[in-house]
Amino acid sequence: MDFVNPGTVIAEALEVAKKKADLPIRDLLLRGFLAGAFLGYATSLALIVVSQGLPQIVGAVLFPAGFVMLVLLGLELATGNFALLPLGSMTGQVPLRGMLRNWGWVFLGNLAGSLLYAGLFYLAITN
Repeated sequence: MDFVNPGTVIAEALEVAKKKADLPIRDLLLRGFLAGAFLGYATSLALIVVSQGLPQIVGAVLFPAGFVMLVLLGLELATGNFALLPLGSMTGQVPLRGMLRNWGWVFLGNLAGSLLYAGLFYLAITN
């Protein structure tokens, strides 16, 4: 039976947490901004498909496309960082200040990207 050793998973998660905590603010904001916009797009896509009378399973299949784009493009989503960075902080490999810095900038980027997308979507449906 194939499996991944839990110790290996934790070691890789710690490496990723350290890299994320060390990203410059510009990268955190840009990656967060794009992640918010792509996730808004995926949500709109799923809702529009369902509103056209297609079965809800079609929307449920399309929505994860947004998450796939985030992963493939290496973007930053606040919820993923909320789950990953505390591990690095608890082990002492990521300083608390670095974790909070990452969370704040990524959250701000996610919010800005999603609000811009929401504004553009609103303009598109009202015109």
